[in-house]
Amino acid sequence: MKAFFKVFAALLLAFTTVSISTLAHENEVHNQTLTISNAWAPHTGKRTMSAAVYLTLHNDATTVDTLIDVKSDIARMTTLHHSYEKNTVMRMDHVDRLDLPAQEIITLSPGGYHIMLMSLDAPLKRGEYFPLTLVFEKAGPVQIMVEITGIGGPE
Repeated sequence: MKAFFKVFAALLLAFTTVSISTLAHENEVHNQTLTISNAWAPHTGKRTMSAAVYLTLHNDATTVDTLIDVKSDIARMTTLHHSYEKNTVMRMDHVDRLDLPAQEIITLSPGGYHIMLMSLDAPLKRGEYFPLTLVFEKAGPVQIMVEITGIGGPE
């Protein structure tokens, strides 16, 4: 069954890649102005209701673009967050948008910016994939596949 999901995810990524006129490489999605790579989320337990998604964004354009929305069918709410430490306490705030400077790389990683999936429909199972749509002010919507990994990320 795991093999079926991996093949299905690969086919979905290939179809999505073609349908938005992008060129795909292993674990990367390119459109005309963005490269999105290394998208992953840690597996969750049966009672876990939320999870974070991490990835790398490279704005290949000569102008600023902005991540303005994130969407997923596997959670009731999908939002952008920023974690930080203040007075020795870790905090997490909702962020409405994330600017991507021209020719810059932004990494969403543990302890910093990340995407939150809240009220998951089902636990995230290691080795599976799910689609996630990132909506950019200029580039528009870009669908990627997110790999579900171990707690520490891809090996």
